[in-house]
Amino acid sequence: MKNTTFFAVCVLLLLGGLFCLHLAAQSDGPGGPGYPGAIVFDTPLSLLDPKVSELSERELLEMKVDRYRKIIETVEAHAAAGNPAGRPHLLAKAQANLAAAEIELYRYTNEQDKLLVALDAKVKALTDKVRAVVNSHNNGTVTMATVCEAEVQLLDALLERKRARSK
Repeated sequence: MKNTTFFAVCVLLLLGGLFCLHLAAQSDGPGGPGYPGAIVFDTPLSLLDPKVSELSERELLEMKVDRYRKIIETVEAHAAAGNPAGRPHLLAKAQANLAAAEIELYRYTNEQDKLLVALDAKVKALTDKVRAVVNSHNNGTVTMATVCEAEVQLLDALLERKRARSK
């Protein structure tokens, strides 16, 4: 009886391992198709390439905006999967970082209309972040210092938007 049970367990483990190998061979990333951690960079130039220093400032700023968009996609995928890496305050932080990168790009290109839209997006994202952090504080998962830090970031964004509109 013991030998039969042991043999059955070994066979099941072997079959399970073979099935996992089969799934891994068919996947397009470390966890399979659509896995949130599977980030595919579709840019022809790697940041580790020595030629990256030859890029213009605008190209570098556009790459920065693109990378923040990829971060948002990843956080949204984690949120859809119920992963803690997709918490609302992390998504709001990623959106605020994207808006900050866009602000930097539009200041460089002197696109005032797009700059104002990006400033509004940053204020909205940081307002969402403050809401999420306050909810986390009420649940006891973050400290008051984290709440104050998020509030200061929102205040900075509000001041930045007010100054840009007054020009």
